[in-house]
Amino acid sequence: MRSAWRLMICAAAMTVLASAGPAAAQTLIVRKVPRGATIELVVNAKTVASTVVDAGEETLQVDLSKNAGKQEIDAHMFIDQCAQVQRFLIVERGVAAPSSGGCSRTEIAGFFALRGVTTMVVDVAATPPAIYLRQGPAPKSWLSDDEATVRDWGLAPAGLVLGGGAGLARFSNALGVACGTVIGCTGDNMRFAYAVNAAYWFNQFIGAEVGYLKPLDVTANGLGSTFQFDSRLETQILTLVGKVGAPLGVTRVYGQGGMDYHQATLTTTERINATTITVGGVPTTIPGGTQVLALNTSGYGYLVGGGIEIWPTPRFAFYGEVGFAWLKGSSRNGGEGTLDDRVLSLIGGAKIHIGR
Repeated sequence: MRSAWRLMICAAAMTVLASAGPAAAQTLIVRKVPRGATIELVVNAKTVASTVVDAGEETLQVDLSKNAGKQEIDAHMFIDQCAQVQRFLIVERGVAAPSSGGCSRTEIAGFFALRGVTTMVVDVAATPPAIYLRQGPAPKSWLSDDEATVRDWGLAPAGLVLGGGAGLARFSNALGVACGTVIGCTGDNMRFAYAVNAAYWFNQFIGAEVGYLKPLDVTANGLGSTFQFDSRLETQILTLVGKVGAPLGVTRVYGQGGMDYHQATLTTTERINATTITVGGVPTTIPGGTQVLALNTSGYGYLVGGGIEIWPTPRFAFYGEVGFAWLKGSSRNGGEGTLDDRVLSLIGGAKIHIGR
């Protein structure tokens, strides 16, 4: 009886492994290849599959476990187009791509995450060739000739990109400077902020950006035994940064660093209460009053940060970004006042790619 149960368990395990096998293989589907052409699949420097096209669409198994010695990799992808050969290269990060052998080579920009169930669909009729990648089976729309049904997920683009968003900005010192040593002083260093920016990506990896960040005013209110005051810090920040990106398909993760220029106005309105004092037995009332003090500053500082863009279409993206700016400046009116603060910003919004 025990032997029978063991045989049943072994049979069940073999069935599970057999059914799991195809799901763990990476698949490359090549579409719209001229009939009679040869297609080749290369992993690193090894040709792992080759076939002659009969019906314009062919499916090849990558099998990273067998051909790269790994279950998953991050890879570059290239397409070599020759007279009668279409060669598709999957080259692991850090591995040099083999020679094109005189063929016309197209590099699909960015890194691609190839996992156990990755499916890649390549349309060689597009200019340049288009690639679609999914962790799982390819949807029917990718295999359809009806262009209206194909959703183009694109890649993180180069060229001009305009963006805008909103979020939060936190000042490090603004509230402490406004309140000083007054115990009964309240306010908030965290303020809503909005941002606009224009970036130019020279390629998929290197870009430059000019931006504008506008936090809402930091306000503080203080109360003492003989006075009360209101303080307001208004700032606007212009940024100029260089950007270094790491495109991963439709996603681009980037870091950035550069400089900022700020203009700020710190306005304090102080109201002094009337006070009665007695001198030589005679009470005397000193009238109160109101005075307004303003400090206007400007200056340059440093900025570092980073973010992520996700491009569901070649024209439109969502993004999130974190930045840390040093605001340093002196009085614009020739006085002795200065501003020394740091602003942490968290911004999310949308971007649009302009041009081709």
